[in-house]
Amino acid sequence: MKRVNWVPAPQYFNLNAACAVITQAYCTCPYLVGSALKRRDFRDVDIRLILQDEEFDARFPGAGGRPDLHALWALTCSSIAVWLQMQSGLPIDFQIQRMTQANEEYGLEARHPIGIFVTIPNPPSYTYRTDGPCLQPLNLGSSDPSSSSGSDPDA
Repeated sequence: MKRVNWVPAPQYFNLNAACAVITQAYCTCPYLVGSALKRRDFRDVDIRLILQDEEFDARFPGAGGRPDLHALWALTCSSIAVWLQMQSGLPIDFQIQRMTQANEEYGLEARHPIGIFVTIPNPPSYTYRTDGPCLQPLNLGSSDPSSSSGSDPDA
């Protein structure tokens, strides 16, 4: 089985949760890219947030083809990188990229969306018995506590 990435599972879970905040803030998800997708001995974890050209230009006016020389871009990227590192315990290289440049320079490289959680629209609710050695669900698949699927010795 081919691995999706080489980031250890607990750190990946924390990184994904932190990236979910970025997804909410920017209304688009970041991507896990680079060596952590390819090899066990990655030096750092590369996270890229790719913005539409118009949004990138509005957020970082004048950054053009050299955003690394733009003070606001550098401060934003380094601040988010440090925050992601604190949340995940991983060495993070975070960059915000302009879509046209990202696709021209790295369009053929793998990008794995991160910061997305799947939610169940109507999760089942459970009522648990507590009179035994462990918790046992009484109403699997039903939101009505009166429809017990187990036998209740007190009934």
